[in-house]
Amino acid sequence: MRENRSVNRILAILELIAKHDEGLTLGQIYRELKIPKATAYDFLRTLYNADAVYYKDPRIKNYVIGSKIFAIGSVYTKNSNLIEASQFELKEFADKYGKTVFITKRVSDKFVYVFKYQPKNSLVVTPEEIGSTSRDFKNCAVGVCYAVFDKKVEDKTIPNYKQIKEQRYVLNQEDNHSHICSLAVPVYNFENRVVGVLQATDLANNDCSHEQPIEEFIAISKRISRRLGYIENE
Repeated sequence: MRENRSVNRILAILELIAKHDEGLTLGQIYRELKIPKATAYDFLRTLYNADAVYYKDPRIKNYVIGSKIFAIGSVYTKNSNLIEASQFELKEFADKYGKTVFITKRVSDKFVYVFKYQPKNSLVVTPEEIGSTSRDFKNCAVGVCYAVFDKKVEDKTIPNYKQIKEQRYVLNQEDNHSHICSLAVPVYNFENRVVGVLQATDLANNDCSHEQPIEEFIAISKRISRRLGYIENE
């Protein structure tokens, strides 16, 4: 089937804008994508009028992703197999240990928080919300987890790479929030592919290295993976 060139260009524009939190101008967009200026302008005006993009700074007219795209993306959180397969057990785990839990998905060169649950007995306030993104694959526990287990962004120069690979989790990497301890584990699907990373956070002085919650969190990730069709090689 023949692909629609206009649709591909619109998707390319949205993907490019999404990679730049500071926004991009019309000139930056059409030059980067090598498309006619008039064509790029027409697409951007249509997207702007639909609230799919907006100006971060009206003076320089730099485009960022708008509310329409967020609204469409929020539907994903209701229909995602990963979230559906994960949220019940994650909430039970969070309530039991007082940890805030997250589900993340990698999108190209960044990962996105698509689910968050903070129990009433949680002692931390985390800045990450649904829709938050990061490109930190070196220091953040979730990013390091992707860099070790996700073949598409694998980085064998990660400190303790082999140990992390063997233990199947990342604990308390040097996150931006020094008072927070983070535990991250991968989730696989039927293609033997990492489809997400689960995260649990707590105060760093709450004995985050206790074996029982770590083992339970790993067990949860394995059960979720099996629900998504993953068959682990013994």
